Amino acid sequence: MRRATKRGPGPSHLLITPDHAGNVVGIDPHKQTLTATVADPRGGVVASEHFRVSGDGHRALEAWAKQFGAIARWGVEGAAGWGRHTAMFLTGRGYDVRDVCANRTARNDRARQRGKSDTLDSERIAREVLAHPLLPKAFKRAGQDHGPDERHELLAIWHNRRQSILKSRQHLVNEAEYLLCELPLELREQLPASKAVRPRLTALAARNRRRRYDPPTTLRLRMLDDYRAQIAALDREEKQVIAQLKELVHATGSTLSELCGLDTRSVAELLVEVGDVRRFTQGGFARFNATAPLPASTAEGPGEPVRHRYNPGGNRRINAVLHRMAITQLRCEPRAQAIYANARANGHTKKEARRVLKRHLSDVVYRRMIRDQASLLAQPLLAA
Repeated sequence: MRRATKRGPGPSHLLITPDHAGNVVGIDPHKQTLTATVADPRGGVVASEHFRVSGDGHRALEAWAKQFGAIARWGVEGAAGWGRHTAMFLTGRGYDVRDVCANRTARNDRARQRGKSDTLDSERIAREVLAHPLLPKAFKRAGQDHGPDERHELLAIWHNRRQSILKSRQHLVNEAEYLLCELPLELREQLPASKAVRPRLTALAARNRRRRYDPPTTLRLRMLDDYRAQIAALDREEKQVIAQLKELVHATGSTLSELCGLDTRSVAELLVEVGDVRRFTQGGFARFNATAPLPASTAEGPGEPVRHRYNPGGNRRINAVLHRMAITQLRCEPRAQAIYANARANGHTKKEARRVLKRHLSDVVYRRMIRDQASLLAQPLLAA
């Protein structure tokens, strides 16, 4: 009988190798201070100390950590947040800096009631870096690149501004809906029979303003006029932000907008969330965006089925972009329709068939981003 061979994840980047030997440092940053812990290659705590988040504090941190030996890797919790300045200083010095997500450390020792302190948190961060050498690099970089990328930062700033506009506008729309429901029936009956708020606000603005109402209704009408003006202002600002995003997406050389189901806003969100796509393999990208199902088998052996289940984790923002892309392509893309129909013919439910299509689209997006990245890197060579 032929023995089943299991393909592993590939070679691991161990810290205890001639080119990566040394201690690891875990950093728990805050607004004004940070706490660092040095751990040896076997996970033993060497020392812990507190420093100021400043130029002098960062230089003191480096000198303090180096006195215990060579440093193989640094781990900063929230390198894009409170740990940004610390991560920028360390990457500027040429160190390998990893971004440790805050929820990686909260679920282990704290569940066993060890308590919480900055020193304990920095110790957990150091051990996470030691135990998981494939943690993402700070600022979503790959290879020998260090520090934040200017174009990626500009995209992130404008993308975050658009998200803020959407939240503010939705808040105003909800407030306006509440006030519209409180208007007298004689006023409500004059408004369009629509669930949308904007048409009703527009119709309300064209009302006869000479008529007098009771003070509560007058106040509601004045507030609704203010809401309509603020919503219109946010609509104009969003158009300006989208125009900026379009220019930045074009500057990156991305051709993702050529794919069916992706517009400027979706492409910008993909570029912001993914960063340097070279830090992923094709399968790793699918695991990152949760389109790759999770293994759910037991009693594995020759001839036994390998089962998988839905993956509820991963980056849900990228997953949502791929979901919208799949829904759009199911309406107008023959290849997507064929993949979906084939999955249904093989016994998959409608949801499972859509997930099969999303897994395929994840590979399509990954290959397109890799191609765009290679074209962008080749431009200076062509210019030279």
